[in-house]
Amino acid sequence: MNKYLLKYATILLLGLINIQAVAQGVINADEKRATEIRESAWNTNDDDFQVTAIPEKWNDKSAVIIALSNNLSYKKTFLSNSLEYNRLTHERIMLLDKKALEEYAYFNIPAGGVYGNERYAFYAGFKIIKPSGEVIKVPVSDAVKEEREVNSRGFDNYKIVLPNLEIGDIVDYYIAEDRIVSVYNVYYAFDPMIFQLNEDYPVMNQKISFDVLRKCYINLKTLNGAPEFKLTEDAEKDKNFYYLEDGERESAKDIRWLYKNRELPTIKLRVTYAKGMALSMPSFLGEPGVLKSNVDKWTLKRVVGSAFANTIYPYRKYMRKNYKKVKDKEFLAKEAYYVYRNRDRVYNAEYRTLNGNEANPDDQGYKMLKALNAYYKQEEIPHDIMIGVPRSISTIEDIILEEELIFMIRVNTENPFYIGRYGNHAITGEIADELQDITMYQVDGLEYSSRWNLQTVKTPVIPHTDNKTSSTITISDLDLSEETTEAFIERKVTGANRIFYQNVLLDVYDYRANEQKKYQMEDLIEEYNNKIRTSLYSKRDEFMAGREERKEDYLKQMAELDYDLEIEYAKDLAIKSMGRIEEAPSFEYSFTLGWNDLVKRAGRNYLLDVGKLLENQVQITNDERARDYNIYMSHARSYDYAINVTIPEGYSVQGIEELNVAVENETGGFSVNATMEGNVLKLKSSKHYTSNFVEKEQWAEMLAFLDEAYDFTTKQVLLKKN
Repeated sequence: MNKYLLKYATILLLGLINIQAVAQGVINADEKRATEIRESAWNTNDDDFQVTAIPEKWNDKSAVIIALSNNLSYKKTFLSNSLEYNRLTHERIMLLDKKALEEYAYFNIPAGGVYGNERYAFYAGFKIIKPSGEVIKVPVSDAVKEEREVNSRGFDNYKIVLPNLEIGDIVDYYIAEDRIVSVYNVYYAFDPMIFQLNEDYPVMNQKISFDVLRKCYINLKTLNGAPEFKLTEDAEKDKNFYYLEDGERESAKDIRWLYKNRELPTIKLRVTYAKGMALSMPSFLGEPGVLKSNVDKWTLKRVVGSAFANTIYPYRKYMRKNYKKVKDKEFLAKEAYYVYRNRDRVYNAEYRTLNGNEANPDDQGYKMLKALNAYYKQEEIPHDIMIGVPRSISTIEDIILEEELIFMIRVNTENPFYIGRYGNHAITGEIADELQDITMYQVDGLEYSSRWNLQTVKTPVIPHTDNKTSSTITISDLDLSEETTEAFIERKVTGANRIFYQNVLLDVYDYRANEQKKYQMEDLIEEYNNKIRTSLYSKRDEFMAGREERKEDYLKQMAELDYDLEIEYAKDLAIKSMGRIEEAPSFEYSFTLGWNDLVKRAGRNYLLDVGKLLENQVQITNDERARDYNIYMSHARSYDYAINVTIPEGYSVQGIEELNVAVENETGGFSVNATMEGNVLKLKSSKHYTSNFVEKEQWAEMLAFLDEAYDFTTKQVLLKKN
């Protein structure tokens, strides 16, 4: 099990404070502290961790969490300029099937180390309780060192295996983190986090507690029916202790199309240490030692206004030089975006690629939007700054952390457009999935922040017709004597649908030459000293030598995800349009695919699995048919298929009429039209999801077209020998 110490989701979105650090891996060996934590976890007075039975109603589950506790502590150390953070996660879980046994068979634990001004230490303990009552403790010394990064901090990672797990076993384990932070200024925000009270498995009992120095600031929001925290004050230790107890939560692991933070009991939390001048900085902080659970418009405006103040557009000189005679504000607004994309992202893409990093990061674009706002002000290009919270987290009304903020610009020229996606392949006019169909605050970008008037606006949903994948599959030589059927596939992908395909099939060398020519982009490698330059050129040669084979491997892996057929090979990739500019916004490519077992012998005749020529369709299980939660999808989308199969001479096709289906309603639709034209079997199919959100009351409508689409994948036609 690839289990890191945090069982809940930790959000590390847009930080207003950025720590530059270099990790130094160390191994922690504080036996006294290890003993203290072990005693705290396993000699606890908590009766929940003595339970060995589960409710009968959950006997058919994969596993049941008997008890779960998360204890956090934020305090000052004996050192004058240091803070201490302690976290103890303790879980007792009964394993009830093979899947759960596999998941809990091993754990990964970071060794700890130093990361900038923070020193980390991790401790753990594992024991197995057999149905007979026998307790088997697994020594942490059995852990094996693995060389790989953890959370980008570069700590050594250790893997520990829990031996001989059997159905009915209880795994009781704890993982603890100690962190010492050297505070060089008067402000330090601990990692913001989100707790969800529904886990991957049913939870019998759980507790969350944290103690905080009264001088610290606490931002906390409970959502969707989560219970409130209770407070105990400890005047002697100058601390406040907050405690929450909960239980009887059903599993939320396999619920399809669910934004858990929007539907399930959720807690958002951050603790901040601040004093002196830091308190005059615009922030969401409240009163020291007092829970802050709401942010008013005035505070939000002050924080965002400060963030957007005193910024510059770093490529203004380039814009002046190359567009000094251009008066068209819409053109300038778009070119300023593409120039920034080139200089800030594309320029570094080769270096990132050669060093094994993600070459196409797609973030909230905070830095870019601040720069564009500065340029638009200078050029007096009318625009609005839009402020919101990602739709997967909460509504803007429930914001409590600065890290939740996400931004977009609406340029109000003659043909208004949004700037709301920021990756290497993003183009103007797009809106990120997280920003569609939400309520945002909007302010005039040309106004000084002191005069901002926060207005509420609802963002649009990009129509499903704009997020489309169109595939044409041509099988011109259906050789019945061979196991492999070769198909030529042409694909055109637009809108949000194209991002995945671009990130997998495009690399920097596909578009680097165009970018260099258009924006006079320098070669980044040439700027390094001889030693680094030689190393990078060597890496480039190595990358280019395996480039074609690597792309074919990616192509095959994608095909294996797309089709319920055995893929023999994928080859002849040809990219016809990269979809990186507004004038050519679609990603278009073609390739050749070899399938096995598309045709099966049936006596003198053959069965053609024509339904499998459509990409894999969603299969709704019996457990999913009753739904208690609204349906959240990334974006509205549509899929068109044109399938042309040349039937060998001497055979006729039977069963065509059963291929024709059509289901459409408010939530979406699926249809197939099948015909014979000469000796060619032609299918035209269409599927679409109308919106990115469907209320749970309309689930039955979605099932109607989803079931029809999945049912079609099982359909065959008979190739009958004449």
